[in-house]
Amino acid sequence: MAGKMDEYLVHQSVRPIAEVESDHQHWQDRLYFNFVDPQGEFVALTGYGAFPNQKNAQGLLLVNYKGEHYTYFSVRPLGEDREVMQAGTISYEVLEPLKSWRIEVADEANGIKGSLEFHARCPLYQFRPIQWKKGDYTVAHQMHYTQSGTYKGSFTVGDRTFTDLVGIRDRSWGIRDMAQIPMWIWISAQFPNHCISAWVWETPEGEIIHQDGAITYVDGTVRPITRIEHELEVTPGARRPHNARFRLTTDDGEVHALTAAELNSCFLAVPQSRWSDSDTEAMARLDATAYGHDQHVRYEMNGETGYGIVEYMFTGGVNKYGVPPTKHGGR
Repeated sequence: MAGKMDEYLVHQSVRPIAEVESDHQHWQDRLYFNFVDPQGEFVALTGYGAFPNQKNAQGLLLVNYKGEHYTYFSVRPLGEDREVMQAGTISYEVLEPLKSWRIEVADEANGIKGSLEFHARCPLYQFRPIQWKKGDYTVAHQMHYTQSGTYKGSFTVGDRTFTDLVGIRDRSWGIRDMAQIPMWIWISAQFPNHCISAWVWETPEGEIIHQDGAITYVDGTVRPITRIEHELEVTPGARRPHNARFRLTTDDGEVHALTAAELNSCFLAVPQSRWSDSDTEAMARLDATAYGHDQHVRYEMNGETGYGIVEYMFTGGVNKYGVPPTKHGGR
């Protein structure tokens, strides 16, 4: 069925825009923003995805403020309204394509609200297309790009309001079956004059499925990353690293030593509204069942300090570090 977006000259197949090229259940069109404060008190991420073959759209907001975790998740039916980027009380709007967005979020039950504008500070980086199969089954076939930025506006948690936030945004579309991707590490780092966005996918045995990324600079320079190596410190029996050392090789052969120290983390897991780091039972359960962690970290590289996120997705486990697979459904 035709929808509003079909009025625009954007078609790339003979189908209406609401009907995507594949009938794969996990075909999706997604956006993501993270934002942090340099003092390490606060990290948040928000995302939205349209799933045309599941006929729904999903919105998510995760916040960690001084060890208190908050989750807001909303699902709505998806009709011929792909242009509406809203689920529940979170919404997104393009202000200037490839440069700025407006984000409105509210988690009224937990006293959280934000009105922010994202403005690009470094060039957008488009990753190579990712295509990976297990046998005949397509696990991933997607496009992806990221962009570093600053945020105008404010974000409030309880009686604390944050401004002067930095972070990175992500856009991806295509097939991605998250439960079948064994492992990835995504580095999202903000330094005074540059940022890093680097992504490596591996099998549990350490075979590289995909690696790509770049160091992008506020002056417009882009240095593609061709190799990503990692050494993680993981507490025995746990699934979440707390420190990391990376070696990033750029296309000119230069190697950059990057370290990341955990400040706090958001759990990518079956949503529950609120819990605390001091709730040992909840933390143990979430550590075992989370398919990933967006970890707020302090970065060090070439004598400079930066801040941002390392996203650890260890669904299939990581043999090198003794990390077991995620216990889906809490089993």
